[in-house]
Amino acid sequence: MSNCRFIASAVAGLCTAGVAFGQCDVTVPTGSIEQNDVGYCGTTGEVDPNGGCNYDPAVWQELGTLSEGFTSINGNVGAWTDTAGGETRDLDWYRFTAPSNGVIGYTFNSANAGVDVADFVGFIASFAGDCATYELDGYLFPCGGFIEQSVQAGEVYGFVTTVNGFGDGGASSCLTEYVVTVEFAPSIYDCGDPSQGACDVPNGTPGCSDQECCELVCAFDDLCCDEGWDEACAAEVYNLCGYYQYECDSPAYGNDCVVDAVLDGAFRVDLADTDPVVVSGTTAGANTDGPGEEACGSGAGFEQLNSDLWYVVSVPGGGFLTASTCDGGALWDTKIAVYAYDAATFEAALLPDIFLACNEDCGDAAAASSLQIEVDGTTEFLVRLGGYDGASGDFDMTISYAELPIYECIPGDDPVTTTQSVDMTAAFNGVSCAYGTGVTTTNQFARKYMGVTEQTIGCTDFGAYNGGSGILALMRVADDTNPDPRPDVASLAEIDVKEVYIAGGGYLGLTTVAFDPGLDVTDGMNVVFTLDCPESPDGFVSLGCNDAGESGFTYLKSDPCGIATYTTYGEIGFDGYHWAQDFTSWGGGDVTCIGDLNGDGIVDGADLTILLGAWGTDDPVADLNEDGLVDGADLTLMLGAWGVCV
Repeated sequence: MSNCRFIASAVAGLCTAGVAFGQCDVTVPTGSIEQNDVGYCGTTGEVDPNGGCNYDPAVWQELGTLSEGFTSINGNVGAWTDTAGGETRDLDWYRFTAPSNGVIGYTFNSANAGVDVADFVGFIASFAGDCATYELDGYLFPCGGFIEQSVQAGEVYGFVTTVNGFGDGGASSCLTEYVVTVEFAPSIYDCGDPSQGACDVPNGTPGCSDQECCELVCAFDDLCCDEGWDEACAAEVYNLCGYYQYECDSPAYGNDCVVDAVLDGAFRVDLADTDPVVVSGTTAGANTDGPGEEACGSGAGFEQLNSDLWYVVSVPGGGFLTASTCDGGALWDTKIAVYAYDAATFEAALLPDIFLACNEDCGDAAAASSLQIEVDGTTEFLVRLGGYDGASGDFDMTISYAELPIYECIPGDDPVTTTQSVDMTAAFNGVSCAYGTGVTTTNQFARKYMGVTEQTIGCTDFGAYNGGSGILALMRVADDTNPDPRPDVASLAEIDVKEVYIAGGGYLGLTTVAFDPGLDVTDGMNVVFTLDCPESPDGFVSLGCNDAGESGFTYLKSDPCGIATYTTYGEIGFDGYHWAQDFTSWGGGDVTCIGDLNGDGIVDGADLTILLGAWGTDDPVADLNEDGLVDGADLTLMLGAWGVCV
């Protein structure tokens, strides 16, 4: 199970796995602070005054510096279908400053009087001043959903309310009312100062630097904060604060305990010949000896990989290591983590220090897992398989290695480049579905070219962004027999698929995939290019986009976010994000371009007639810059492309 959201260069919509909605008491207390966007929900084209990171610059409802005790906030949220036929929803972002070190408790209650009920969700956040550096700290569902958050004096925190209205479940009306109660309690003990030293060792001072842990320990033994943080205080850290201490007793299997697995050759997987290896077994009855990993969690309290088993995996060199239980490998909710391994220095107690990456869900119906990481000079790793929230069961886990693919486009005679992009510059990153930590889950991006002529497709160039480690994605080319401009999963017939390496570390640019031999397509075929991105191990992955305009649409599909059908960026509220993508072919006829509204390969009076007929509307065919209005800006784009498409 996992929670996720749509984010671009700034945070946008939130999405989460469905949970049953509950009706509860939303009587507004005396003195409650009301939302400042009354009347916004259900509108089209208006700026939401508390839309937060959906806007640039962000717009908040500021609550100021909290007072000790209770503060109540009330409002309504919902999702609706706009005039363009797309789904959108209201998110209310609130922000405040902590007056001193302490703890904030949030209680969320909501009710919906409509027939079309959607799940209410609430998130709490640490902002550190702007959208680029914010962190989501949890999510809640009513009635009476409660979570606590330790806060530091002068730091900025807040919360977000919305409904889980995207996806096949349908959109609700704007009748979801909520009351959020925020309670601030100042710290009882002097805790959280970095100069106090670490909590898991005697540090020579009263208290320790981890505020939340310090308060827990001092509530148990106040001498730790009154006199000094000694060995007894440090020992309580492991009992009270979730600090990791290795322990594995009475192993059920040879690879139940990591200290045994690394010594037993039966649990070593050698990928030197690059053929995938399938390891099978069951995790039922196994110990949980590895640490909880925040990157493995779908929310506070779900970080652990329960009933875990271990494998030592060796790879021949640079490339990608993949471990997967998806698509039938496990019919229960798995998690997979990978750790660096060096036999000469390995200590089980130091597992948190050698953690590399984790995957919780790959998007299949069983909530199984698939983890892919880029590997370089390191040749051995620990692969850990466990379960979500106590889950365990039988498994067939496929472990594989792939070298980095390298492509060079060598065109044939008289090559022609076809594109729906006005500009092929990757100017900024696109929109993806991501977890609350900002790490992207699985996303599929697509463009569909209607009625192409007979030709041979040799390569495609496309914009990509990767803020994390390098990933191995897939570029798929398919024929879609459905005449609708939207790609249809049910009618896609795959022509070819290629692995493609997307560099990490903040890469933003164009990437090439070549097809050798070229792909022969026939007259009238609807060709779909899909970039299929796996979950990132540690960062944000998306398209390379610009806002110059497009003659088609940029589509997104993400099963973990509940988007089971291809959906345009505009339909989820991101007009102006246009994927830079083209393809080079030879042996073909006319091509289309921006402004060629009737698809005849020429921008001329026939196209102008279509545009003028849609003037002043939001007709997506004629809205070339996708700003929601057919106007002079679209006419300028058309006139700039006048003549035969090239």
